[in-house]
Amino acid sequence: MLDEGYFGSDDAEQEIERLDRRAEHRIWVTPQNRQISLTIPPTVYPPREDTDMLAHVLNNHPEPHGKKLLEIGCGSGALSLFSAQIGFSVTACDINPFAVASSRNSSEQNRIQIKVNEGGPGPLIDGEVTQWAGNQPHDVIIWNLPYLVPVKDSPHLGPLEEAALLDTDEKGLFARLLNLLKTTTILAEGGIVLILVSRNEKSKDIRKKSIKEGFAIRSVSTQILDGGECLEVFALWRPFELQQKLFENEIGSTNTALLESDDRTGTFLQAGRQLSGHGRRGRKWSHEDVAFAGSWVVHDQKSIPSPGLLQLQGGLALHEAINSCLSSEQETVLKWPNDALLKIDDEIRKVGGVLIESVSRGKTSRVVLGIGCNIASKEHYKNDFSVASLDELNNETSLPHFENSIQASVASWFEQKPGVLKVKKSDFLTHYSVILLDSIELLGTPFYRQMEMSFQSIDFDGKMTLIDSSKKSHLIEDGEHIIWSNYSTD
Repeated sequence: MLDEGYFGSDDAEQEIERLDRRAEHRIWVTPQNRQISLTIPPTVYPPREDTDMLAHVLNNHPEPHGKKLLEIGCGSGALSLFSAQIGFSVTACDINPFAVASSRNSSEQNRIQIKVNEGGPGPLIDGEVTQWAGNQPHDVIIWNLPYLVPVKDSPHLGPLEEAALLDTDEKGLFARLLNLLKTTTILAEGGIVLILVSRNEKSKDIRKKSIKEGFAIRSVSTQILDGGECLEVFALWRPFELQQKLFENEIGSTNTALLESDDRTGTFLQAGRQLSGHGRRGRKWSHEDVAFAGSWVVHDQKSIPSPGLLQLQGGLALHEAINSCLSSEQETVLKWPNDALLKIDDEIRKVGGVLIESVSRGKTSRVVLGIGCNIASKEHYKNDFSVASLDELNNETSLPHFENSIQASVASWFEQKPGVLKVKKSDFLTHYSVILLDSIELLGTPFYRQMEMSFQSIDFDGKMTLIDSSKKSHLIEDGEHIIWSNYSTD
């Protein structure tokens, strides 16, 4: 299962020599302060900082008893043994036969029952998926993904040892994992996948790839090592899998319908055609020839969330779904607080928008997120306004493809998924500000009250602060009050 482009006969000979080294005996301490004794052969990946990081994430998983867990690339078996300790029924696998032997030995030595198979996803599949993953779907799948970028003709530790570190697969092991999740029953209904990666060139598109393939994704843990390397654990899942999905061929407004309903949080309503869709300030939404129009119940509790911040989250979800449909992100513009625009032939036009609406019901507040996006349009220039559509930049974009992506991106920011922490305000605002700054480069200079401004910040209520030439700050509560030099709504 190793790529001959990186490992050759010399590496194989050196690997044999490495086997002469003695196995290491190590005591690994779990997050619950228990000791697990491990016997680790010289070509098997030992517990390191990344192992501890995944273990702490697993330790916080709700009600693991009776749930099935699969560890891909188990190495020494430390994580699999800990998972079994806290109640999971564990299947482990590794392409390294010495890792398989090590994990089985440690299972017997510690009297912790796990099943260990040889194999796993990779450039070459050695047998059926069931050979290494078993016949039953898993509630949790974990994988400390090989995250180092290989350099050809450079010294190697050895094919087996570096299999735990290098992703030598041209397609990418993460892409293969997504394909397995889509085409097999390896992940149970309602299940999650936990992957650990390093923030480098190999992993930078993980979020976009997940959303493009229809999987929600959320960062659940980060750690910066002494050398400056940043490790990150992501959770992946099928979006709103256990929630109700409704469809109406024609409807007045999906937002209004859900606000007036008793459907629970996570319910989704899509319209084939929305007859009286609207945006902020009651503006009518133009439903183009092919368009997405849908709404989600995102909150129905006693606490009252910040509608401004929810609007920004919806805008970011729309922006990410659009990017998943395009080959380049350079044409996508996120306009604060709720519009998505496309730059086409040096012209910026609106392609979609977000609307947050709420209603109070006694002691509870019900909040609905509505999103509209143009997929295809025969007429982009109307009497008093112009629009953009995704097919202008990618004529292979379809409504089903966008539906797949928007569900994933909305769930990534909004879904309350068991075992996955909610999005932190600080993390979201950092992410949003990065995207917004890129968009401002395309939108141009902001003008407020006929004064030239520059962007300063977004606060915890989702409001924008601009700064004028005299360094005076101006808190902006409505995007309609800002005029951008490179964008006209006419």
